[in-house]
Amino acid sequence: MLRGINPRAVYSQLTGDSAPLPDTISDLMLWKVIADYFAEIPTRSRLTNISTLDDVVSLLKSCSKIIVLTGAGVSVSCGIPDFRSKDGVYARLAVDFPDLPDPHAMFDIGYFRRDPRPFFKFACEIYPGQFKPSPCHRFIKMLERQNKLLRNYTQNIDTLEKVAGIERVVECHGSFATATCTRCGHSVPSEVIRETVFKQQIPFCPKCSEASSPDEDKGVMKPDIVFFGEGLPESFHSAMGRDKDECDLLIVIGSSLKVQPVSLIPCSLPSHVPQVLINRERLHHLKFDVELLGDSDVIIDHICHM
Repeated sequence: MLRGINPRAVYSQLTGDSAPLPDTISDLMLWKVIADYFAEIPTRSRLTNISTLDDVVSLLKSCSKIIVLTGAGVSVSCGIPDFRSKDGVYARLAVDFPDLPDPHAMFDIGYFRRDPRPFFKFACEIYPGQFKPSPCHRFIKMLERQNKLLRNYTQNIDTLEKVAGIERVVECHGSFATATCTRCGHSVPSEVIRETVFKQQIPFCPKCSEASSPDEDKGVMKPDIVFFGEGLPESFHSAMGRDKDECDLLIVIGSSLKVQPVSLIPCSLPSHVPQVLINRERLHHLKFDVELLGDSDVIIDHICHM
């Protein structure tokens, strides 16, 4: 992908199908299909001695190296807009930017470099400083205060883990906390570009602006979140390399676990480590020992009162 190879050619070689694909299928979507083709997730058998809510409470009392993996579901009650619902950000993108090849292109680094407008159109809706942590965030902080939290791996970019005071956190997909120039690498805290973003304007690099002639392209201050086409931060890989052999309990809260490599965390742990899902819906591609389905805040509150 980074070398500019045509994904249609790769797809044809993989499948043996030489028929041309419809133009409506974007390159980004094809790369996702190709990645899924190679991603064989190993199966895990459920543990026979862990199956109930009481078992979860007992594990929370006895375990001291807990990994909590969180997704967008822990921030829904904070007021952060949903991306995938029928009225979510992606649906509105299709209306405001009809030429966008795919809603996910808003987070595609190649598309961002060509046209950052769709991203900054909606960046103000999810920008830090507008939201407060949820009961789920406070639960994770409680585990940390009790010396039970090994790590909180979050897929979210809203920085609410830091607002909640969680220190043992890995922001797998980066965050809005800082922004870096796409041209010269100049980095600034998010507050520096906040006013420009909330005006729904593109924040250009102040350093490039000073050094460049009027005719030269100026760098764009891109928030330091991981876009499609970019690698995850080294902090994720190094932490998982250590944590996978120490973990004694995995709790997944509010995630569909569809985005790799974070979605592979449950499969990376030894099979004897108990795994608990707290989510609105089941994840049929994974086998958790206990599935607590419903509103994650309500479930966490119930657990804390048991």
